[in-house]
Amino acid sequence: MKKTMTVWIAAVLLLASVGSLTAHHSLAQYDTTTAVRVKGVLVRFEQVNPHSVLFIDEKRADGRIVRWAVEGPGPNQLRRMNIALDTFRIGDVIEACGYLTKDGRDRTVTTETIDSYQKVGPPKTMSGRLMDGEEIVLPSGEKQKWSDYGFHRCLGADFTDFHSK
Repeated sequence: MKKTMTVWIAAVLLLASVGSLTAHHSLAQYDTTTAVRVKGVLVRFEQVNPHSVLFIDEKRADGRIVRWAVEGPGPNQLRRMNIALDTFRIGDVIEACGYLTKDGRDRTVTTETIDSYQKVGPPKTMSGRLMDGEEIVLPSGEKQKWSDYGFHRCLGADFTDFHSK
């Protein structure tokens, strides 16, 4: 009886957590029908949980600057991809392809600043138009899969992985 009850409780807890796990990784908030490409100057790269963020300033034809916040893999995934903080340099021109939010909202990231003496300074905050990045093009021209939720409108018709049919 005790063992059966324990199994049922464990099953209920497992099923209850599945919804929140899939909700976090859902692209429901993004318009995945259309991939969007932006190219601009990197102004900040944050490796924060649950997603890293590349802040890119895109200069439009009319001279207006649009700041993008391109979400990507978390810090552990970046390490597995051999991407370190110094992979990107402020001022690099990079391109990102991904999906915009349906409501056009911004993403704001606030982090502590630490000087060379390891003293914590005032927090740094930056915002930009939120995009889920699927692919980035590095300054070298090399294409890098950035995140993967099963839609491959940025990666080309020849790209295949376990999501492909």
